[in-house]
Amino acid sequence: MIIDTLDNASRYYMLHPSLEQAFDFLDSLSPEEFPEGRSELIGNHLYGNGMVSNTKDFEDSIWESHDKYLDIHYLVEGEEKVFYAAVEDMKEIEAYDAEKDFTVFDGTGKEVFVPKGGFVIFFPGEIHKALVHGAKPGRVKKMVIKLGGD
Repeated sequence: MIIDTLDNASRYYMLHPSLEQAFDFLDSLSPEEFPEGRSELIGNHLYGNGMVSNTKDFEDSIWESHDKYLDIHYLVEGEEKVFYAAVEDMKEIEAYDAEKDFTVFDGTGKEVFVPKGGFVIFFPGEIHKALVHGAKPGRVKKMVIKLGGD
């Protein structure tokens, strides 16, 4: 897991040849012209899922991990809480679905602080939970970049 701001994105380009394109795309986003749905950057290898959504209670959000894709979570507008969990603290409750690249877990984890203008990268196999509200539910505009896959 990596947590940082877009100001420091170039530090991570060496991790994967497509990260520069991913971060350039995130840097171009604005709340006024936010693209909902899928934004293809390099076919199934690199794309974004733009969502306008209400945050949820902690219990209503799921613990998940992916095997093929890494996720870059970037909040464009609003507030959310994001959580991370160690594998040893979790129990698999839905087996891996290869078509959706998705495993569901139950257990406990810790909140991670993502600063304003920041992002969090979850690598394949890292368990996370997002779109959780703080004191009250709110509306967010969020982009999740998917990198890897086919």
